[in-house]
Amino acid sequence: MKRLVTAFVLLVLFAMSGSTQSRNKRRASAPPLPSIITIHQIDFRNYTFPLDGKSYKLIDGFYAENVAPGVQWGLGLVDGPYYGDLTGDKKEEEAFVLRYGQVNGPGTAEARVYTLRNGQAVLLATLPVAEGSSCQLDHYIKIEDGMLTVERVYGSGQRCDYTEVTQYRWDGRGLTPVGAPTRNQCRCT
Repeated sequence: MKRLVTAFVLLVLFAMSGSTQSRNKRRASAPPLPSIITIHQIDFRNYTFPLDGKSYKLIDGFYAENVAPGVQWGLGLVDGPYYGDLTGDKKEEEAFVLRYGQVNGPGTAEARVYTLRNGQAVLLATLPVAEGSSCQLDHYIKIEDGMLTVERVYGSGQRCDYTEVTQYRWDGRGLTPVGAPTRNQCRCT
């Protein structure tokens, strides 16, 4: 009987020891998550963006899907990224332009501004840049001296009527226009 009890106790101890070791191995083998300190560490070229109630994962700055035979819909980064402190918190924000719509056809473009809060990218603003236009600019936005400058295209299809340049400054709650927009001739690429 003593041998049976001793064998049972040893068996239980070995089982507990193996279970503890395998749990410790699992903990030790999981790599620690990298700490995100600046917005520069977020890879927006390979990021999942929400748009119209859906999510789209960019791969190297582009996403495309077939929507009909011979017709593709796409989403891509077309300008930026640009960095600068727009909120006055001594940390940089990141701005870039996303264009989406029929590939090689009229589309919509919008400037997006992100900041970093608690190690996560947070959308601060979305500003329209072009709607239903094939006109593309070499640069739609820039960040300088704490202000975001956005050039918006007005026109439709292949036609561009004019552009407007608006400067935005952070007011504590959001980006607000500074002064009146400046109207310019089209300069599509």
